[in-house]
Amino acid sequence: MKRKILIVVYIILIFATIKLLYNNIENNILIDKYKNGEYSENEAKALTNFDFSQKYVANYNYGNILYNNGEYEKAIEQYDNALDGFIPKDKECNIRINYALSICKTVQVDEDDANSIEEAIEKYESAIDILTEKGCANRNDSNGHNEKAQQLKEDIQKEIDRLKKLQQNEQENDEEQDEDEEEKEKDQNEENIQNAIQDIKQSATQRQREIETYFKNYGSNYNYGRIQKNW
Repeated sequence: MKRKILIVVYIILIFATIKLLYNNIENNILIDKYKNGEYSENEAKALTNFDFSQKYVANYNYGNILYNNGEYEKAIEQYDNALDGFIPKDKECNIRINYALSICKTVQVDEDDANSIEEAIEKYESAIDILTEKGCANRNDSNGHNEKAQQLKEDIQKEIDRLKKLQQNEQENDEEQDEDEEEKEKDQNEENIQNAIQDIKQSATQRQREIETYFKNYGSNYNYGRIQKNW
């Protein structure tokens, strides 16, 4: 019985070893192709489906291929998968850097659209969150434990600051425009009032003239102000 159990264990170990060797060989082939500018998504995806000894490697490599093929949303998903599990500290920052870069690549900002600017700022902020979550970079003046991550964070922050300044200028322009419109509306109202008063004056003057003309033409037919002895 024990012998059968040992045989089964040996067989499992043999298959596991073969599978591990196969995965490592395929991964090395994938890396060689990647270095030569060949970004094979199918091969990279296939490796993520196997029980890879270091699964984050397969997701990370697949994410890099998707990134180079311009499929940034899909790359983000793979980098996120790569972070879901045990990762050596010296490898994690590289994943987070590429993760943040992918997020930045999805930003399409229309600088004439306030909503577009706000959405861009939110995405850049989420990229900084990825870089600073485990200390690869820091938000304050002190540096994180990865120089490239810290530099990327600072570059992203500069773009955020630029967009916020643009946003502030846009708000100030809107406020000035609103004030100008209010002033124009006020002037228009005053003009309308003056015109109305002028119309009333003209109407009153015209009416007065009509009355004067009436009495001038017909007033002599009546004895206004005279005392009559007999009717």
